[in-house]
Amino acid sequence: VSTQSTGNLSNMSFDSQQQDVDSVIPEDYFSIGSILAQQQKLPCVLRRSMFGLGYLDASNPGEHLVSGTKMDLPLWMAGGLAEKGFLSCDLPKAYQEANRNILLADSSVVDLFKQAVHFYDTGLQLIKLPHPEVPYIAVTLVKTFIGRFKKVLDSSQNSRNQDLSTLIAKLDATERVLFELSRESVQTMDKWERRESNIIGASTLVMHSRKRKRNQLT
Repeated sequence: VSTQSTGNLSNMSFDSQQQDVDSVIPEDYFSIGSILAQQQKLPCVLRRSMFGLGYLDASNPGEHLVSGTKMDLPLWMAGGLAEKGFLSCDLPKAYQEANRNILLADSSVVDLFKQAVHFYDTGLQLIKLPHPEVPYIAVTLVKTFIGRFKKVLDSSQNSRNQDLSTLIAKLDATERVLFELSRESVQTMDKWERRESNIIGASTLVMHSRKRKRNQLT
């Protein structure tokens, strides 16, 4: 077998392994926002006893967790256990029906940051759970984003000489990124109009995002 053939086989093997890894690892696996969103605690009830895991519940004096035990678990842990039928989960307050109705009525006045810092990212993780209200959460996420998007852009593009902390106080983490992107684009345009900049370049946040996507493809 020639050296070139060996090299081709080696590359094919590596590409195959990379495709296998990509098919297993979620697209947002390395996303800081996704990691933080999955720290959200969910109220859970065990459906089966879990041996040797008593330490997960600080109020449990025993070595094991018995069926019917109520405890709060982070989303990243509760999701996998719920899918396998070990427990059932309730929704965080921000995603329950009463709050969803408020968001659908007028999302622009709601303090999303106070309710859930990573409202959209956490919501995208919640809709993966085996929960009967998942379809309603998905609809609420979309309509809330649409309902608040114009206001976020308007406030960011008219933020000159204003206290930014006040403008972004009610925005969740995703909206704050959008706010900053929009504000940065306005500043860049202003500089160009004043001849302070010869070239309008892409936003630094967009460039970092593109670089991360290129790294994922290579």
